[in-house]
Amino acid sequence: MTTFYNISSVHPWNDTRFYHRQAHSILNREINVVHIGVENDKLAVSDQANLEIRLLSNHKKQWRWKNTYQLLRMINKERPASIMFHDPELLILCWWLKKVHNNYHPIMIYDMHENVPKVVSKKRLPTIMKKGYAALERHLIKSCDGVIFAEETYKEDYTFLQVPTVDVYNFPKIDISNRVRKQNDVFTMVYIGSISHVRGSMTMLQLAKDLRDAGQAFQLTIMGTGQAKFVQEMADFVEQENLQSSVTLEGSVDFKEAFPMIQNADLGLSFLAPIPNFIGGKTTKCFEYMAAGIPFITSDFLISDIIKEEQCGYQVNVEDRLAVLNQVLYVMDNLSEARQKGENGQRAFQNKYNWEHEENKLYQLLDGIEGMEE
Repeated sequence: MTTFYNISSVHPWNDTRFYHRQAHSILNREINVVHIGVENDKLAVSDQANLEIRLLSNHKKQWRWKNTYQLLRMINKERPASIMFHDPELLILCWWLKKVHNNYHPIMIYDMHENVPKVVSKKRLPTIMKKGYAALERHLIKSCDGVIFAEETYKEDYTFLQVPTVDVYNFPKIDISNRVRKQNDVFTMVYIGSISHVRGSMTMLQLAKDLRDAGQAFQLTIMGTGQAKFVQEMADFVEQENLQSSVTLEGSVDFKEAFPMIQNADLGLSFLAPIPNFIGGKTTKCFEYMAAGIPFITSDFLISDIIKEEQCGYQVNVEDRLAVLNQVLYVMDNLSEARQKGENGQRAFQNKYNWEHEENKLYQLLDGIEGMEE
């Protein structure tokens, strides 16, 4: 049976797109999948006969090259027929295998989670470094046999590619048939995802403080992980502002455990900062909130067309602290409207915005590339 490597030197082994979406979709093609990702505090146990999970060390940035080297050794030893990789750091590995290696050239597919050159272009770095990175990536990515874009806007900067490409959005793959909604004692908000400044983590805590100061009763549950120093800053803020009774920092929670908590919330939050990599994006968590049947508030530059068409959520300028507070207060005062938006969103998820739809696009790409190799 053919072996397919699904690899990352950066992402936790149980990352939603990397593991719960991609690995299991590839597994459906009746091949052996070796899924290799970074260790975390979750026990890595495969629930499928043809799915093997291997773990890499959680190194600091300056030592991540060790994971790349370890991956190269495994690949050279086992020589899988196809490899899907999820990090820009692994483009060098792709180039090496496709252009330098003498007698082994696997199918190499890059699943692009973010437009790194665009992110780098906005950093405070010398222009020569920014242009140098963009040129290097442009050279290396041409070694790929196929490229998957996680956002529609990414491909605008990769029109030079002459290999098969496809947009595969990170829409949820969720069984929503077992929902049992509980009645909350207080208004409940929820967030699931990465923890960082640019993903609005401190905006959520400022909102919690403002709601408390406005005399509102509420619960805010934040699920996800981030850099240890920043997570500690959040914990310190919660303690300093005496928000312990209203804010819970859950840390890493497997999505299967997290989803019932989302279903029982009154409102989902997604306060991404207006940086180039996020503008016009389709933030995953909003679609998870839709699947759960709850309304959400997100940044005013995200999925505007979907919110308008489906009437499933609200938008706000996340850099305007008062506007964020007022939007949440509006939802609290208009729960009937908000619940209708949640129902609208769930219906849209069932009809359009689900992983099964995206999975078919993934299969078409793989079939096309494999056909070209025969």
